[in-house]
Amino acid sequence: MSLPGIGPGTSPLPVLPRSGGAVGTLEAPDVVLTRCRWARLAHPGRRTSRAIPVAPAEPGTLEEAVLFPQGPGGMDWLLGPGAAELGQDDDAFQVTVAAPAGAAGAPLLIFLPGGGFVSGGASLPVYDAVALARATGCVVMVPGYRLGAHGALGRAKDGTPLLVDDVLRAVAWCLEHAEHFGGSRADVTLAGQSAGAWCALVAAQDPALAPCITRLALYSLPFQPPPGQEGRAERQGVVDAALAGRSFDELSAAEAVEVSGALNRAWAGRGLGVQPPSGGRLPLDLLEYESLLPRLRVREVLLAHTRDEARGMIPPVAADGFPAPAAEGYERSHFGAVPAAGERSPWRRMTEAMTEHEFAGFSRELGAALAAAGVAVRRTRWDVECSAPGAGAAHNTDLPALFGADGARGSRLLPAEAGGFAGVSARWRAPLLAALAGTLEPTDPGTVVAVGPGGDAVVADAGEYAGAVRGVQA
Repeated sequence: MSLPGIGPGTSPLPVLPRSGGAVGTLEAPDVVLTRCRWARLAHPGRRTSRAIPVAPAEPGTLEEAVLFPQGPGGMDWLLGPGAAELGQDDDAFQVTVAAPAGAAGAPLLIFLPGGGFVSGGASLPVYDAVALARATGCVVMVPGYRLGAHGALGRAKDGTPLLVDDVLRAVAWCLEHAEHFGGSRADVTLAGQSAGAWCALVAAQDPALAPCITRLALYSLPFQPPPGQEGRAERQGVVDAALAGRSFDELSAAEAVEVSGALNRAWAGRGLGVQPPSGGRLPLDLLEYESLLPRLRVREVLLAHTRDEARGMIPPVAADGFPAPAAEGYERSHFGAVPAAGERSPWRRMTEAMTEHEFAGFSRELGAALAAAGVAVRRTRWDVECSAPGAGAAHNTDLPALFGADGARGSRLLPAEAGGFAGVSARWRAPLLAALAGTLEPTDPGTVVAVGPGGDAVVADAGEYAGAVRGVQA
């Protein structure tokens, strides 16, 4: 097996002693939970140094949950206060591992969490690895990676953004230590949600990792091409102005978080400011179909999105004052035309157009391209509305169904009508379970399975907009 830093022409990664900081153990009758570090900063106190893998802790070790420094997230109104209740640390390279008790050679599921590269983390309660391991029979690993502008714009020696370098090393660590936790490297599902799905697609195209990945499960994968040289330079200019002559390593955690906020504010209406630019092992053509297809080695891909993705980014509270010119500008720039508004409000037009361009349309096109290349593709859409008024089936609202409702306590992600949630959760997980069992039924191109409170329906998936304007970023 070829892993980053271990393949031809490379030297082995240094491995530090076993991680410490354990505060207890848990061994449930059916699942053993572990939370430990998978890496440490090469230079303690320097948040811009590389992550150096460490040996895994003993199964059942539980470190205190910790996240990388972050401010309030743009979707905390849906997710709840979970992040604010956990400690923060620039050396928070934790991995959560849930393994069926007595597992030996169990399938391995690596899940990369999302958060727009600025928030979230592997140790959030919503990523209930125990429930997912119990449902799938897999050894489930959820590794964290650093967040923020310094992770996106900082570079490893080969030019790879530090954040992406973290992801590649984390996936490699999970593969290398799968047997330690009872998993198998012969049946590997690489999954992720939102920014985590984007990171999973990066790892699945990496030459060293691609041969190790059996299948992909991408939830709410966004169309966010890596910026090129021009986009990186413009972002660096914003960051340099915010740093005012200092380096990221001189800042407090709060100051570093504020620099990331300044970068995202500068990109408001244009996409993500804090986004890893191309370079090193992150190709500029990451999302170009003709380029990505030959790089993938998977035989199955699950593509899933929610019906109202963009309502998570632009919440209903913004509906009344949302300007019509902003919606029209987005439609024109991303679809080349402004469709008739009818009775739709500017907010509804904007959220529908953004959902189509960033998620639904991309899923449709990518699914068709994968199917044409001989990959088995199953596309699903989450149509279950959450309890937050007006949010509908917004971004993130499918996470409780995938992982387990207990991890979503304190949030507004749970359905407005809780009755029958176990059933809809089972149906949302069904494609993943079928893929693991070798019984996946692909969807026909141009259709999607809509998972709703009343059951599943195979529906035609033709977009209401003109063809999306896509391409490599500057």
